[in-house]
Amino acid sequence: MTIPEGVRPFANVIWNLFLAFIPVVLAAILARAIVAFKSVTIRAAVLIAVMPVWLVFLPNTCYLFTEWRHYLETLEATDAYAQALRSHHAMAHLLASTLFYACYTGAGLIAFFLSVWPLEILVRKRWPVGALIAKIIGFPLCALGVYLGLIHRFNTWDLLHHHLLRTILDISAQAVSNWYTCSLILVFSIFLAVLYWAFDIWMEGFQHREAVRQQRKERKA
Repeated sequence: MTIPEGVRPFANVIWNLFLAFIPVVLAAILARAIVAFKSVTIRAAVLIAVMPVWLVFLPNTCYLFTEWRHYLETLEATDAYAQALRSHHAMAHLLASTLFYACYTGAGLIAFFLSVWPLEILVRKRWPVGALIAKIIGFPLCALGVYLGLIHRFNTWDLLHHHLLRTILDISAQAVSNWYTCSLILVFSIFLAVLYWAFDIWMEGFQHREAVRQQRKERKA
């Protein structure tokens, strides 16, 4: 079976998906710790140990949105659209490639939602203002992380290297001080916020529907 033209190598896809779903697992651990542990000391220890790792891996979810650039580069380099109009085989390759990137990006979107929502919903119940502040700060930081990975090719684990950490901080400071770069980061963070808002509304509707269904079952019983 041949890989459709323009589709990313299998090893790259698996690796990027693996990185994207690390914060999903960490979010589940954090949410479980908040609910399960009654001791404030144990909760604090888990949060201090896991939260920073969750935060630095979170941009890997949104980074998958930028993978469409490979799709567009392939369209331009191979003139895939014009070929698809002339050949059914080329059309099938183009559709397969488009479907792949839709699913690939969709996986990153789901990972982003599942990395944020379990924690945000817990914080919102206890401290609604804190949840809002966390999103106002967190989404731009996530967008900044995508910028550092996409433009400057930094990886999450580069933060562990002291000589690179200073460079990352300097580049981040330059990015937020440049009006154009800062505007792009803010626009992307607003894009993330809108998507998350839509997901949150959908989840509230789903939970309400499940609650109504459960009430009907109890009445019948």
